[in-house]
Amino acid sequence: MSKAQLSAFLIEVEADAALRQRVEAAADASAVAAIALERGHMFSAATLSRHQRG
Repeated sequence: MSKAQLSAFLIEVEADAALRQRVEAAADASAVAAIALERGHMFSAATLSRHQRG
């Protein structure tokens, strides 16, 4: 489920320039996960890290 949440959040990030700037400025994966949670998407920093590694 968290993978689906991550995918949905990444779609939002692509569509929203202000959100993309917040994500790019985030200090680490935990900060990105916190931003996502504010927008109703729940996934862990580990899930994001695994996604980034491919």
